[in-house]
Amino acid sequence: MDSSILKPLAALVIWSFVMWAWLYATRIPAIRKYKIALDPHRPAAEFHAQLPAQVRWKADNHNHLMEQPTLFYAVTLTLAVLGAGQGLNAGLAWL
Repeated sequence: MDSSILKPLAALVIWSFVMWAWLYATRIPAIRKYKIALDPHRPAAEFHAQLPAQVRWKADNHNHLMEQPTLFYAVTLTLAVLGAGQGLNAGLAWL
């Protein structure tokens, strides 16, 4: 199994964890500062409307990282198992 295509996959996983940490490092202080009540029955849009934009974009970025890369992970792992994870495929994975 060629591991060169696994490097961009690992980078994306690490970036996802960085965004997760950054999300909570900004969201929790904002919730405390603005005294936002956490109600699981309230629509998410109403909760997000109470947060400042600089806090919301980190959550949006994190949500995107949890939703969009699923196909990337599947294709990357498949190419690695098939031994086709070098050259052009590795370059495209970095893009």
